[in-house]
Amino acid sequence: MSTAGRRLTVTVIGALALAAAGAGCTAEHPDAPKPTAVLTPTVTDGVQVFHLIGLADLRFSAATLNARPGKIRVDFSVADGSASHNFVIPKIPAARTDIVGAGMSRSVTFSVTTPGDYPVICTLHPNMSATLHVG
Repeated sequence: MSTAGRRLTVTVIGALALAAAGAGCTAEHPDAPKPTAVLTPTVTDGVQVFHLIGLADLRFSAATLNARPGKIRVDFSVADGSASHNFVIPKIPAARTDIVGAGMSRSVTFSVTTPGDYPVICTLHPNMSATLHVG
């Protein structure tokens, strides 16, 4: 094999080894929260309570929060190792948290009387969204 051929072989093998090593770096931590499609609340003293997490992959831990009309509390936390996030429902002014850092949490309580779908966003990450479904 020529010198150029050996260099090409070493380069390809090196690139494959780096790609394989990099693949392991992107794996989620085994204790990282896993997203769910739909989150249902627990009810405490008549208040619907959701535990929602802002994840490191710039998603909420649930795509939909299913509620009924009434008082709602969202206990919002941000996963360790994640960027900062917030919880905001633009159509409900009282439904918003300040920016929350990794490993921290905030709660917000608000009421919804009109059934419908209410978009939930993180104002820091435009593609990070969910829906509060009140039915």
